[in-house]
Amino acid sequence: MNRKISFVLIAVLSIACLLNSAFNTPIYVKAETATEADIYSEIDTYLQECTENARIPAMSVTIVDKDNVLLSQSYGDCENCDTPFLLGSVSKSFTAVCVMQLVEQGKIDLNADISTYLPNATDGDKITVRQLLNHTSGLGEHQTLENYKIINEQGVHVYANVNYSLLGEIIETVSGESYDEYISENIFEPLQLSHTAATLDESIENGLIDGYTNYWGFHIKNTHKYPTSKNAWITVPAGYISSSAKDLGKYLQMYLNGGNGIISEKSINTMFYGDTVYIDGDVPYWYGYGWNTIKEPLSEPVLRHSGLVETGTACIFILPESDIAIAITVNVNDYFVTNEMMDSLGWGVVLMLLGDAPNEIKSSDYILSHIRIDLIMSVVFAAAIVSLCLIPKYANRIKSAKKSLIALLLISFNLLLPILILLLVPIIFATPLWVARAFVPDVYITVVVSSSLLFVSGFIRTIILHKQNKKAGN
Repeated sequence: MNRKISFVLIAVLSIACLLNSAFNTPIYVKAETATEADIYSEIDTYLQECTENARIPAMSVTIVDKDNVLLSQSYGDCENCDTPFLLGSVSKSFTAVCVMQLVEQGKIDLNADISTYLPNATDGDKITVRQLLNHTSGLGEHQTLENYKIINEQGVHVYANVNYSLLGEIIETVSGESYDEYISENIFEPLQLSHTAATLDESIENGLIDGYTNYWGFHIKNTHKYPTSKNAWITVPAGYISSSAKDLGKYLQMYLNGGNGIISEKSINTMFYGDTVYIDGDVPYWYGYGWNTIKEPLSEPVLRHSGLVETGTACIFILPESDIAIAITVNVNDYFVTNEMMDSLGWGVVLMLLGDAPNEIKSSDYILSHIRIDLIMSVVFAAAIVSLCLIPKYANRIKSAKKSLIALLLISFNLLLPILILLLVPIIFATPLWVARAFVPDVYITVVVSSSLLFVSGFIRTIILHKQNKKAGN
Protein backbone atom coordinates (compact mmCIF):
# COMPACT_ATOMS: atom_id res chain seq x y z
CA MET A 1 0.00 0.00 0.00
CA ASN A 2 1.23 3.51 -0.85
CA ARG A 3 2.80 5.23 2.20
CA LYS A 4 0.86 8.43 1.58
CA ILE A 5 -2.39 6.50 1.44
CA SER A 6 -1.44 4.65 4.61
CA PHE A 7 -0.66 7.91 6.33
CA VAL A 8 -4.01 9.41 5.27
CA LEU A 9 -5.90 6.33 6.48
CA ILE A 10 -4.14 6.42 9.83
CA ALA A 11 -4.91 10.13 10.15
CA VAL A 12 -8.59 9.58 9.28
CA LEU A 13 -8.91 6.70 11.75
CA SER A 14 -7.27 8.80 14.46
CA ILE A 15 -9.69 11.67 13.87
CA ALA A 16 -12.63 9.24 13.87
CA CYS A 17 -11.51 7.81 17.19
CA LEU A 18 -11.20 11.30 18.66
CA LEU A 19 -14.67 12.27 17.43
CA ASN A 20 -16.14 9.05 18.78
CA SER A 21 -14.49 9.74 22.10
CA ALA A 22 -15.81 13.29 22.12
CA PHE A 23 -19.38 12.22 21.43
CA ASN A 24 -19.69 9.00 23.39
CA THR A 25 -17.27 9.08 26.30
CA PRO A 26 -18.69 10.40 29.57
CA ILE A 27 -17.48 13.89 30.40
CA TYR A 28 -16.33 14.27 33.99
CA VAL A 29 -15.40 17.41 35.86
CA LYS A 30 -11.91 17.83 37.30
CA ALA A 31 -12.60 16.18 40.64
CA GLU A 32 -10.83 17.43 43.75
CA THR A 33 -10.55 13.91 45.13
CA ALA A 34 -10.46 10.41 43.74
CA THR A 35 -13.72 9.71 45.56
CA GLU A 36 -15.51 12.47 43.64
CA ALA A 37 -14.26 11.10 40.33
CA ASP A 38 -15.27 7.59 41.34
CA ILE A 39 -18.88 8.53 42.11
CA TYR A 40 -19.52 9.81 38.58
CA SER A 41 -17.87 6.75 37.09
CA GLU A 42 -20.14 4.60 39.27
CA ILE A 43 -23.19 6.63 38.21
CA ASP A 44 -22.25 6.14 34.56
CA THR A 45 -21.94 2.37 35.06
CA TYR A 46 -25.26 2.33 36.92
CA LEU A 47 -26.98 4.23 34.10
CA GLN A 48 -25.56 1.91 31.44
CA GLU A 49 -26.92 -1.12 33.29
CA CYS A 50 -30.31 0.52 33.90
CA THR A 51 -30.66 1.52 30.23
CA GLU A 52 -30.16 -2.08 29.18
CA ASN A 53 -32.28 -3.65 31.92
CA ALA A 54 -35.16 -1.19 31.46
CA ARG A 55 -35.08 -1.66 27.65
CA ILE A 56 -34.71 2.11 27.10
CA PRO A 57 -34.11 2.85 23.38
CA ALA A 58 -32.23 6.11 24.03
CA MET A 59 -31.40 8.20 27.07
CA SER A 60 -29.32 11.29 27.72
CA VAL A 61 -28.12 12.45 31.15
CA THR A 62 -26.33 15.55 32.40
CA ILE A 63 -25.24 16.33 35.96
CA VAL A 64 -23.98 19.83 36.77
CA ASP A 65 -22.92 22.04 39.64
CA LYS A 66 -22.88 25.85 39.51
CA ASP A 67 -19.93 26.06 37.13
CA ASN A 68 -19.12 22.63 35.75
CA VAL A 69 -20.53 19.65 33.94
CA LEU A 70 -19.98 16.72 36.29
CA LEU A 71 -21.31 14.04 33.95
CA SER A 72 -22.65 14.24 30.42
CA GLN A 73 -23.43 11.01 28.62
CA SER A 74 -25.84 9.47 26.15
CA TYR A 75 -27.03 5.86 26.27
CA GLY A 76 -28.64 3.46 23.84
CA ASP A 77 -29.30 4.93 20.41
CA CYS A 78 -28.81 8.54 21.46
CA GLU A 79 -26.01 10.10 19.40
CA ASN A 80 -24.89 12.66 21.99
CA CYS A 81 -26.07 15.00 24.72
CA ASP A 82 -26.98 17.72 22.19
CA THR A 83 -29.84 15.54 20.92
CA PRO A 84 -33.24 17.10 21.77
CA PHE A 85 -36.05 15.16 23.45
CA LEU A 86 -39.61 16.26 24.19
CA LEU A 87 -39.78 17.29 27.85
CA GLY A 88 -43.42 16.78 28.77
CA SER A 89 -44.35 18.63 31.96
CA VAL A 90 -40.74 19.64 32.61
CA SER A 91 -41.84 22.44 30.24
CA LYS A 92 -43.95 23.86 33.07
CA SER A 93 -40.92 25.16 34.95
CA PHE A 94 -39.86 27.09 31.82
CA THR A 95 -43.33 28.64 31.63
CA ALA A 96 -43.18 29.53 35.32
CA VAL A 97 -39.85 31.31 34.73
CA CYS A 98 -41.46 33.36 31.95
CA VAL A 99 -44.26 34.37 34.31
CA MET A 100 -41.82 35.37 37.04
CA GLN A 101 -39.88 37.51 34.56
CA LEU A 102 -43.06 39.39 33.74
CA VAL A 103 -43.89 39.66 37.45
CA GLU A 104 -40.50 41.30 38.05
CA GLN A 105 -41.25 43.73 35.22
CA GLY A 106 -44.55 44.66 36.84
CA LYS A 107 -46.56 43.30 33.93
CA ILE A 108 -48.15 40.43 35.88
CA ASP A 109 -49.50 40.43 39.43
CA LEU A 110 -49.54 36.95 40.98
CA ASN A 111 -52.60 37.86 43.06
CA ALA A 112 -54.57 39.34 40.15
CA ASP A 113 -57.56 37.56 38.69
CA ILE A 114 -56.72 36.08 35.31
CA SER A 115 -59.57 38.12 33.81
CA THR A 116 -57.20 41.08 34.22
CA TYR A 117 -55.15 39.63 31.35
CA LEU A 118 -57.72 37.37 29.69
CA PRO A 119 -61.05 39.29 29.82
CA ASN A 120 -63.00 36.43 28.23
CA ALA A 121 -61.61 33.72 30.52
CA THR A 122 -64.22 31.38 31.98
CA ASP A 123 -64.42 31.95 35.77
CA GLY A 124 -61.63 34.46 35.19
CA ASP A 125 -62.74 36.66 38.08
CA LYS A 126 -62.43 33.69 40.48
CA ILE A 127 -58.97 32.39 39.52
CA THR A 128 -55.63 34.09 40.23
CA VAL A 129 -52.33 33.73 38.40
CA ARG A 130 -50.86 32.26 41.57
CA GLN A 131 -53.48 29.51 41.57
CA LEU A 132 -52.63 28.55 38.01
CA LEU A 133 -48.94 28.24 38.90
CA ASN A 134 -49.46 25.80 41.79
CA HIS A 135 -52.55 24.03 40.39
CA THR A 136 -55.00 25.26 43.03
CA SER A 137 -57.38 26.99 40.59
CA GLY A 138 -60.11 24.38 40.86
CA LEU A 139 -59.88 23.52 37.17
CA GLY A 140 -60.23 19.89 36.06
CA GLU A 141 -57.41 17.51 35.25
CA HIS A 142 -58.64 16.68 31.76
CA GLN A 143 -59.96 20.07 30.72
CA THR A 144 -58.65 22.15 27.81
CA LEU A 145 -58.87 25.80 26.78
CA GLU A 146 -62.14 24.88 25.04
CA ASN A 147 -64.01 23.55 28.05
CA TYR A 148 -62.30 24.61 31.28
CA LYS A 149 -64.24 25.77 34.33
CA ILE A 150 -63.98 25.45 38.08
CA ILE A 151 -65.12 21.99 39.16
CA ASN A 152 -62.83 21.33 42.16
CA GLU A 153 -62.32 23.02 45.50
CA GLN A 154 -60.05 26.00 45.05
CA GLY A 155 -56.92 26.09 47.18
CA VAL A 156 -56.57 22.31 46.87
CA HIS A 157 -53.87 21.01 44.51
CA VAL A 158 -55.34 19.27 41.45
CA TYR A 159 -52.72 18.85 38.73
CA ALA A 160 -54.21 20.14 35.46
CA ASN A 161 -52.40 20.97 32.23
CA VAL A 162 -54.97 23.64 31.41
CA ASN A 163 -53.51 25.80 34.21
CA TYR A 164 -50.28 26.17 32.27
CA SER A 165 -52.10 26.49 28.95
CA LEU A 166 -53.77 29.57 30.44
CA LEU A 167 -50.41 30.86 31.68
CA GLY A 168 -49.14 30.56 28.11
CA GLU A 169 -52.09 32.69 26.98
CA ILE A 170 -51.32 35.29 29.66
CA ILE A 171 -47.65 35.44 28.61
CA GLU A 172 -48.68 36.09 25.02
CA THR A 173 -51.21 38.77 25.96
CA VAL A 174 -48.90 40.62 28.32
CA SER A 175 -45.77 40.42 26.15
CA GLY A 176 -47.47 41.00 22.81
CA GLU A 177 -45.50 38.07 21.37
CA SER A 178 -46.25 34.43 20.68
CA TYR A 179 -45.18 32.02 23.40
CA ASP A 180 -42.34 30.56 21.34
CA GLU A 181 -41.05 34.03 20.42
CA TYR A 182 -41.10 35.23 24.00
CA ILE A 183 -39.43 32.18 25.53
CA SER A 184 -36.79 32.05 22.78
CA GLU A 185 -35.83 35.69 23.24
CA ASN A 186 -35.93 35.72 27.03
CA ILE A 187 -34.73 32.26 28.08
CA PHE A 188 -33.33 30.12 25.28
CA GLU A 189 -31.10 32.73 23.66
CA PRO A 190 -29.70 34.39 26.83
CA LEU A 191 -28.80 30.96 28.26
CA GLN A 192 -27.44 29.82 24.86
CA LEU A 193 -29.80 26.85 24.72
CA SER A 194 -29.09 26.13 21.05
CA HIS A 195 -30.88 22.75 21.04
CA THR A 196 -34.05 23.88 22.82
CA ALA A 197 -37.27 24.89 21.04
CA ALA A 198 -40.96 25.62 21.52
CA THR A 199 -42.16 24.67 18.03
CA LEU A 200 -42.17 21.35 16.21
CA ASP A 201 -40.39 22.70 13.13
CA GLU A 202 -37.51 24.10 15.14
CA SER A 203 -37.37 20.94 17.27
CA ILE A 204 -36.98 18.82 14.14
CA GLU A 205 -34.42 21.25 12.76
CA ASN A 206 -32.44 20.83 16.00
CA GLY A 207 -32.40 17.06 15.52
CA LEU A 208 -35.37 15.92 17.65
CA ILE A 209 -34.89 12.23 18.41
CA ASP A 210 -37.42 9.63 17.24
CA GLY A 211 -39.91 8.57 19.89
CA TYR A 212 -41.35 5.18 20.88
CA THR A 213 -44.59 3.96 22.42
CA ASN A 214 -44.97 0.58 24.09
CA TYR A 215 -47.43 -2.06 22.85
CA TRP A 216 -47.66 -5.22 24.97
CA GLY A 217 -44.00 -5.05 25.95
CA PHE A 218 -42.63 -4.00 22.56
CA HIS A 219 -41.32 -0.50 21.88
CA ILE A 220 -42.72 0.69 18.53
CA LYS A 221 -41.46 3.85 16.81
CA ASN A 222 -44.24 6.41 16.88
CA THR A 223 -44.84 9.86 15.40
CA HIS A 224 -44.54 12.66 17.93
CA LYS A 225 -48.05 13.91 18.81
CA TYR A 226 -47.12 17.60 18.89
CA PRO A 227 -50.16 19.81 19.63
CA THR A 228 -51.67 21.33 16.50
CA SER A 229 -53.82 23.88 18.33
CA LYS A 230 -54.02 25.76 21.61
CA ASN A 231 -57.04 23.65 22.52
CA ALA A 232 -55.02 20.45 22.91
CA TRP A 233 -55.04 18.75 26.30
CA ILE A 234 -51.28 19.28 26.60
CA THR A 235 -50.15 22.51 24.95
CA VAL A 236 -46.57 23.69 24.39
CA PRO A 237 -46.42 25.79 27.62
CA ALA A 238 -47.71 22.77 29.56
CA GLY A 239 -45.63 20.02 28.01
CA TYR A 240 -44.09 20.27 24.54
CA ILE A 241 -40.85 22.17 24.80
CA SER A 242 -37.96 20.12 23.38
CA SER A 243 -34.43 20.27 24.76
CA SER A 244 -31.19 18.34 25.01
CA ALA A 245 -29.70 17.10 28.27
CA LYS A 246 -26.76 19.45 27.71
CA ASP A 247 -29.09 22.46 27.38
CA LEU A 248 -31.06 21.34 30.41
CA GLY A 249 -27.80 21.35 32.35
CA LYS A 250 -27.32 25.04 31.44
CA TYR A 251 -30.93 25.74 32.37
CA LEU A 252 -30.49 24.09 35.77
CA GLN A 253 -27.26 26.02 36.37
CA MET A 254 -29.34 29.16 36.01
CA TYR A 255 -31.20 28.16 39.18
CA LEU A 256 -28.00 27.14 41.00
CA ASN A 257 -26.47 30.53 40.23
CA GLY A 258 -29.38 32.57 41.52
CA GLY A 259 -30.97 33.30 38.15
CA ASN A 260 -28.02 34.36 35.96
CA GLY A 261 -29.87 37.55 35.08
CA ILE A 262 -32.86 35.61 33.75
CA ILE A 263 -34.85 35.99 36.96
CA SER A 264 -33.90 37.07 40.46
CA GLU A 265 -32.95 34.75 43.29
CA LYS A 266 -36.04 36.02 45.11
CA SER A 267 -38.23 34.81 42.23
CA ILE A 268 -36.49 31.43 42.28
CA ASN A 269 -37.18 31.08 46.01
CA THR A 270 -40.81 31.97 45.36
CA MET A 271 -41.02 29.29 42.68
CA PHE A 272 -39.40 26.69 44.94
CA TYR A 273 -40.65 27.49 48.43
CA GLY A 274 -42.70 30.68 48.64
CA ASP A 275 -46.13 29.43 47.67
CA THR A 276 -46.07 25.65 47.93
CA VAL A 277 -49.00 23.35 48.44
CA TYR A 278 -48.63 20.20 50.54
CA ILE A 279 -49.58 16.94 48.82
CA ASP A 280 -49.97 13.87 50.99
CA GLY A 281 -48.98 10.49 49.60
CA ASP A 282 -46.63 7.54 50.04
CA VAL A 283 -43.86 10.13 49.79
CA PRO A 284 -45.31 13.55 50.74
CA TYR A 285 -44.16 16.57 48.75
CA TRP A 286 -44.79 20.27 48.25
CA TYR A 287 -45.72 21.72 44.85
CA GLY A 288 -44.53 25.23 43.98
CA TYR A 289 -44.36 26.83 40.54
CA GLY A 290 -43.39 24.00 38.18
CA TRP A 291 -41.32 22.28 40.90
CA ASN A 292 -41.91 19.66 43.61
CA THR A 293 -39.98 19.62 46.87
CA ILE A 294 -39.39 16.23 48.50
CA LYS A 295 -37.88 16.17 52.00
CA GLU A 296 -38.27 12.96 53.97
CA PRO A 297 -36.93 10.29 53.95
CA LEU A 298 -34.03 11.94 52.10
CA SER A 299 -30.96 13.24 53.90
CA GLU A 300 -31.48 16.63 52.22
CA PRO A 301 -34.38 18.24 50.33
CA VAL A 302 -34.63 17.55 46.62
CA LEU A 303 -36.47 19.65 44.03
CA ARG A 304 -37.92 17.70 41.13
CA HIS A 305 -40.32 17.69 38.22
CA SER A 306 -41.00 14.96 35.70
CA GLY A 307 -42.63 15.03 32.30
CA LEU A 308 -44.43 12.61 30.00
CA VAL A 309 -45.64 12.75 26.41
CA GLU A 310 -46.86 9.96 24.15
CA THR A 311 -43.33 9.22 22.94
CA GLY A 312 -41.00 9.98 25.83
CA THR A 313 -40.32 11.05 29.39
CA ALA A 314 -37.99 13.47 31.14
CA CYS A 315 -37.03 14.43 34.67
CA ILE A 316 -35.02 17.19 36.33
CA PHE A 317 -33.67 17.35 39.89
CA ILE A 318 -31.98 20.02 41.98
CA LEU A 319 -30.14 19.28 45.22
CA PRO A 320 -29.99 22.85 46.59
CA GLU A 321 -27.81 22.07 49.61
CA SER A 322 -25.27 20.21 47.47
CA ASP A 323 -25.56 22.71 44.57
CA ILE A 324 -25.97 19.86 42.10
CA ALA A 325 -28.63 19.36 39.41
CA ILE A 326 -29.56 16.42 37.17
CA ALA A 327 -31.37 16.20 33.82
CA ILE A 328 -32.57 12.89 32.36
CA THR A 329 -34.36 12.50 29.02
CA VAL A 330 -35.76 9.27 27.50
CA ASN A 331 -37.44 8.65 24.12
CA VAL A 332 -40.04 6.04 25.07
CA ASN A 333 -43.40 6.05 26.83
CA ASP A 334 -44.12 2.71 28.50
CA TYR A 335 -46.55 3.88 31.16
CA PHE A 336 -46.66 0.90 33.52
CA VAL A 337 -43.11 -0.45 33.23
CA THR A 338 -40.30 1.58 31.64
CA ASN A 339 -41.67 4.87 32.98
CA GLU A 340 -41.65 3.48 36.50
CA MET A 341 -38.11 2.20 35.95
CA MET A 342 -37.02 5.57 34.63
CA ASP A 343 -38.41 7.21 37.77
CA SER A 344 -36.55 4.66 39.89
CA LEU A 345 -33.40 5.26 37.85
CA GLY A 346 -33.59 9.03 38.42
CA TRP A 347 -33.97 8.62 42.14
CA GLY A 348 -31.15 6.08 42.03
CA VAL A 349 -28.79 8.79 40.75
CA VAL A 350 -29.99 11.17 43.48
CA LEU A 351 -29.41 8.54 46.15
CA MET A 352 -25.89 7.89 44.88
CA LEU A 353 -25.09 11.61 45.03
CA LEU A 354 -26.40 11.66 48.59
CA GLY A 355 -24.13 8.76 49.52
CA ASP A 356 -26.80 6.06 49.57
CA ALA A 357 -27.26 2.85 47.60
CA PRO A 358 -29.20 3.30 44.32
CA ASN A 359 -32.47 1.63 43.39
CA GLU A 360 -31.81 -1.68 41.71
CA ILE A 361 -33.29 -2.42 38.28
CA LYS A 362 -32.86 -6.11 37.47
CA SER A 363 -32.63 -7.52 33.97
CA SER A 364 -35.74 -9.65 34.62
CA ASP A 365 -37.91 -6.80 35.96
CA TYR A 366 -38.98 -5.54 32.54
CA ILE A 367 -40.05 -8.94 31.20
CA LEU A 368 -41.80 -10.08 34.37
CA SER A 369 -43.69 -6.79 34.74
CA HIS A 370 -44.95 -6.93 31.17
CA ILE A 371 -45.86 -10.60 31.45
CA ARG A 372 -48.13 -9.76 34.40
CA ILE A 373 -49.77 -6.88 32.55
CA ASP A 374 -50.09 -8.83 29.30
CA LEU A 375 -51.69 -11.76 31.13
CA ILE A 376 -54.41 -9.48 32.50
CA MET A 377 -55.09 -8.06 29.03
CA SER A 378 -55.01 -11.58 27.56
CA VAL A 379 -57.67 -12.77 30.01
CA VAL A 380 -59.96 -9.89 29.04
CA PHE A 381 -59.44 -10.52 25.33
CA ALA A 382 -59.81 -14.29 25.75
CA ALA A 383 -63.17 -13.83 27.50
CA ALA A 384 -64.46 -11.98 24.43
CA ILE A 385 -63.15 -14.64 22.01
CA VAL A 386 -64.58 -17.51 24.07
CA SER A 387 -67.96 -15.78 24.15
CA LEU A 388 -68.02 -15.71 20.34
CA CYS A 389 -66.84 -19.31 20.04
CA LEU A 390 -69.64 -20.56 22.32
CA ILE A 391 -72.44 -19.06 20.23
CA PRO A 392 -73.18 -22.36 18.38
CA LYS A 393 -73.42 -24.18 21.71
CA TYR A 394 -75.66 -21.40 23.02
CA ALA A 395 -78.03 -21.84 20.06
CA ASN A 396 -78.57 -25.50 21.01
CA ARG A 397 -79.39 -24.69 24.63
CA ILE A 398 -82.39 -22.46 24.16
CA LYS A 399 -84.97 -25.00 23.01
CA SER A 400 -86.82 -25.05 26.33
CA ALA A 401 -88.29 -22.21 28.39
CA LYS A 402 -85.91 -22.88 31.26
CA LYS A 403 -82.91 -22.80 28.98
CA SER A 404 -84.28 -19.65 27.38
CA LEU A 405 -83.99 -17.98 30.78
CA ILE A 406 -80.36 -19.09 30.97
CA ALA A 407 -79.86 -17.75 27.46
CA LEU A 408 -81.32 -14.40 28.53
CA LEU A 409 -78.86 -14.28 31.42
CA LEU A 410 -76.01 -14.98 28.99
CA ILE A 411 -77.20 -12.12 26.79
CA SER A 412 -77.26 -9.81 29.80
CA PHE A 413 -73.75 -10.96 30.66
CA ASN A 414 -72.54 -10.14 27.14
CA LEU A 415 -74.04 -6.69 27.32
CA LEU A 416 -73.08 -5.78 30.88
CA LEU A 417 -69.52 -7.15 30.88
CA PRO A 418 -68.30 -4.94 28.01
CA ILE A 419 -69.78 -1.90 29.73
CA LEU A 420 -67.89 -2.88 32.86
CA ILE A 421 -64.66 -3.32 30.85
CA LEU A 422 -65.11 0.10 29.20
CA LEU A 423 -65.55 1.66 32.64
CA LEU A 424 -62.44 0.03 34.11
CA VAL A 425 -60.02 2.68 32.85
CA PRO A 426 -62.16 5.74 33.69
CA ILE A 427 -63.11 4.42 37.14
CA ILE A 428 -59.96 2.62 38.36
CA PHE A 429 -57.44 5.02 36.85
CA ALA A 430 -59.72 8.10 36.76
CA THR A 431 -58.62 8.55 33.15
CA PRO A 432 -60.86 9.06 30.10
CA LEU A 433 -60.46 6.55 27.29
CA TRP A 434 -59.15 9.26 24.95
CA VAL A 435 -56.21 9.77 27.31
CA ALA A 436 -55.65 6.00 27.54
CA ARG A 437 -55.62 5.86 23.74
CA ALA A 438 -52.67 8.27 23.66
CA PHE A 439 -50.63 7.08 26.64
CA VAL A 440 -51.49 3.37 27.08
CA PRO A 441 -52.57 2.37 23.56
CA ASP A 442 -52.26 -1.38 24.17
CA VAL A 443 -54.68 -1.15 27.10
CA TYR A 444 -57.01 1.01 25.02
CA ILE A 445 -56.96 -1.45 22.09
CA THR A 446 -57.56 -4.42 24.43
CA VAL A 447 -60.48 -2.70 26.16
CA VAL A 448 -62.17 -1.45 22.99
CA VAL A 449 -61.70 -4.62 20.92
CA SER A 450 -62.76 -6.93 23.77
CA SER A 451 -65.82 -4.83 24.56
CA SER A 452 -66.79 -4.67 20.89
CA LEU A 453 -66.51 -8.46 20.53
CA LEU A 454 -68.64 -8.99 23.64
CA PHE A 455 -71.27 -6.56 22.37
CA VAL A 456 -71.34 -8.39 19.02
CA SER A 457 -71.66 -11.71 20.84
CA GLY A 458 -74.54 -10.38 22.91
CA PHE A 459 -76.25 -8.98 19.82
CA ILE A 460 -76.00 -12.31 18.00
CA ARG A 461 -77.36 -14.16 21.03
CA THR A 462 -80.28 -11.73 21.20
CA ILE A 463 -81.17 -12.43 17.56
CA ILE A 464 -80.93 -16.20 18.13
CA LEU A 465 -83.15 -15.98 21.21
CA HIS A 466 -85.69 -13.81 19.39
CA LYS A 467 -85.91 -16.26 16.48
CA GLN A 468 -86.26 -19.21 18.86
CA ASN A 469 -89.07 -17.53 20.80
CA LYS A 470 -90.80 -16.58 17.57
CA LYS A 471 -90.56 -20.17 16.36
CA ALA A 472 -91.91 -21.47 19.68
CA GLY A 473 -94.85 -19.04 19.43
CA ASN A 474 -95.81 -20.36 16.03
